[in-house]
Amino acid sequence: MMQTISYYDGLRESYYHGLMLGLITIFEYTHFIRSNRESGTGRYDIQLIPKNAGMPGIIIEIKAGEAKDDDGALSKLAQVAFDQIEEKKYDTELRSLGVSVIRKYGIAFANKRVELKTN
Repeated sequence: MMQTISYYDGLRESYYHGLMLGLITIFEYTHFIRSNRESGTGRYDIQLIPKNAGMPGIIIEIKAGEAKDDDGALSKLAQVAFDQIEEKKYDTELRSLGVSVIRKYGIAFANKRVELKTN
């Protein structure tokens, strides 16, 4: 991030959402990629549904912080994103499809910095 994006690029959650969608297109051969769909009691940011049994499903929730946020605040925001996956039961669709291994990622961005929380 330090070498690729401009300080002005990373100001909104939608920017990071698009960035992540672009990065995960490498999984298109192994997973169906979904964005902003309903599952459980809300809408996840990104979900990857495995095309083959035995592959893990993936749920990603993204949050954008403020440029002034320190690393501690960014870490807490990543935890909020992860907790949202759990609280809103975003894994409901994957579980209904028989996916037993689900990786969950709460990701917080603030300009060129990123923090990740996972299970």
